[in-house]
Amino acid sequence: MTHGYMLSGTGSNVYVQNLCRGLVKVGHEVHLLCQEPDPLSYDFVNEHHRASGATVALLGEKASPYPGFCAVYQPEIGDLLPVYVYDDYPGWRVKTFLELSDGELESYVAKNVAAVRTVLEHSGATGTVTNHALPGPEIARQALSGTGISYVSIVHGSALQYVARRSDKYMEIARQGLWGAASIIALSAHSAGTIAEDFPKMAKKTLALPGGVDAELFRPDALDFEITERLQGGPGRGPEEAARLQKVLDEFPETGGTEDLAGELAALSARYEPRAHDKDAGVRLRRGLLDGDAPIIAYVGKLIHSKGLHCLLSAFARLHRETGARLLVIGYGTFREGLQALTHALSTGNRRVVELLARSGRLFEGGPSSSLEHFELSDELLCGAEGMEGAIEFVGPLYHAELSRILPAAEVAVVPSIFPETFGLVAAEFGASGVPPFVADHSGLREAGALVGEGLPFDLRVGFGEGFEENLARTLAGYLARPVEERRSSRETVRRNSVGDLSWGALADRVAELAGGGV
Repeated sequence: MTHGYMLSGTGSNVYVQNLCRGLVKVGHEVHLLCQEPDPLSYDFVNEHHRASGATVALLGEKASPYPGFCAVYQPEIGDLLPVYVYDDYPGWRVKTFLELSDGELESYVAKNVAAVRTVLEHSGATGTVTNHALPGPEIARQALSGTGISYVSIVHGSALQYVARRSDKYMEIARQGLWGAASIIALSAHSAGTIAEDFPKMAKKTLALPGGVDAELFRPDALDFEITERLQGGPGRGPEEAARLQKVLDEFPETGGTEDLAGELAALSARYEPRAHDKDAGVRLRRGLLDGDAPIIAYVGKLIHSKGLHCLLSAFARLHRETGARLLVIGYGTFREGLQALTHALSTGNRRVVELLARSGRLFEGGPSSSLEHFELSDELLCGAEGMEGAIEFVGPLYHAELSRILPAAEVAVVPSIFPETFGLVAAEFGASGVPPFVADHSGLREAGALVGEGLPFDLRVGFGEGFEENLARTLAGYLARPVEERRSSRETVRRNSVGDLSWGALADRVAELAGGGV
């Protein structure tokens, strides 16, 4: 299996992690090429190797509790890591694919092709699975040429949405690589449809395999408040950064401009490790959320503009007083300081800072200056938001071992992405934890909402007509006003749906069948 990135932190990374675990759990042998720096920290991994065009070097090994076997190989590709959406990765020189020179792209592909050939010879693998529409399939096409080994390609979405559809060159690379695949796996019917739009001649070999969720890990009875004891200290954001942000915003001059604010936030974000939980995450989780009886609204995901968290903050401003709810934000991303600044500015009525953030939103995550989508500043919003910061906790990222033991404390969850999503795996994980997830009504999220919410007396999908923020606020307030028994029944329903339709075991077997030449 090929995957050019890590095994946590993004949806596709987590997908690959769980797919490999699912394959190993049912007895398969997996040889995974990726750039995960610490693969032996994962329970399903047996060996860690470095792979070049000439050799495979064993770096470490350990036992696994599962009947199968997994070896992870890090291809030697130099210090350049091409990505679909820019983010910082410690130790890497990061560029988006659209920023690569022709020489950089050719070198990256060639080094990966060489590594795949070396691992194939070393492992004796009989089938191949690639991830993302590019350049993984093209790398496999070149590496497998003349071997008689076929490959299937899993298309996650980001490569097409953020790269191929913006570049004729990359669209052709995707087309060439996917044309050689025996099958193309889409993560939802919506995703299969978008693949067919881009590559109509490949529609017949594209199939939708939605899922999956680790129903043994994510479950309602996994709730364990003691896990918060482990969420202390470390290199993540701490009280010093929180105090610094408050000072910057409260003293920000009326004459200050967008670039001034962006510079302050960038300097602040450079003070901590974004992929680590906050230094005081455990304390704030216990004090502010888990020890009380206020209903918790949960968000888990990247902190970037396209995930729509700014819309959820706007909705929360409209409902927090009425419901007494608290908002828990779990995740990391380049827009974190922008979102925390928005939270504080709304809460304190700092119209000037809110206007700067709303007018140039994506600038604050390192992108081009553009307004926040589906966000409208008004006197009503500022009035409703007063004091809401005290009911919101950003705690940084939590990974599956901790996340699964926190999620059942939530009363309800939200997946407010404003950009097309392949499926929305986090919605299934919420559902498996017994937490109804309200999702934006578009793309693969629509399908996820329908599957997880089947049989509920209300719709988990929230539309954009007449204002997404208002619709979110109205939907969440309406759900929290429902009788306790009805909400308890809803939790049981979403758990049952997620376990029955979206488990990793069934998905892993089907992927293995396709990789072995099945149809």
